Amino acid sequence: MKYDFLMRSRVLFLFLLCFPLFVRSQPQPYHLPIDPDSKKIMFREVVEQQGTPAYLYDKAIEWFGYYYLNAQSVYTVQNKENGKIEGLGRMKIYYTDETSGAKRDGGTIQYQIILELKDNKYRVTLTDFNLKTASRFPIEKWMNKSDVAYNPSWDSYLYQVDTTMQRLISTMKDKMKPAVIKKDVW
Repeated sequence: MKYDFLMRSRVLFLFLLCFPLFVRSQPQPYHLPIDPDSKKIMFREVVEQQGTPAYLYDKAIEWFGYYYLNAQSVYTVQNKENGKIEGLGRMKIYYTDETSGAKRDGGTIQYQIILELKDNKYRVTLTDFNLKTASRFPIEKWMNKSDVAYNPSWDSYLYQVDTTMQRLISTMKDKMKPAVIKKDVW
């Protein structure tokens, strides 16, 4: 009986020791939308939201200040009259070091963000995703698993881009809604 307990505890210990390696090696699912014309990753959504283009513009500027640490460094176009805001956003990507299990810097992804505003709706477009290097490196290359230079970390990077862009759109939708004013009733 004591022998049986020792065997089971050793098997359990080995399982727990190897479990993080097993979990880390699993590919992370990503669902990146590809524009059929340009063959580039493109998140695009039209959102129905009450308000004039000027009101939606002000809400969008408020969201930029909330989402980006330095919104002024993101803007390339700010045109309230035409209802358009464009910019270059950046996000960090990470990989897990296989030997130490530590999270390491994988680089910076730069992307274009375009916000177009009309009466009672706006359209957000996120496209032109590139790894910041000495030359232009479109991240769509990471989707090619038959590439001789394929690296399993690419799937993790694409997953990070997908989840970050989904979160960006979600926070934008929340911040673009009119503020709810609660009355203090006693």
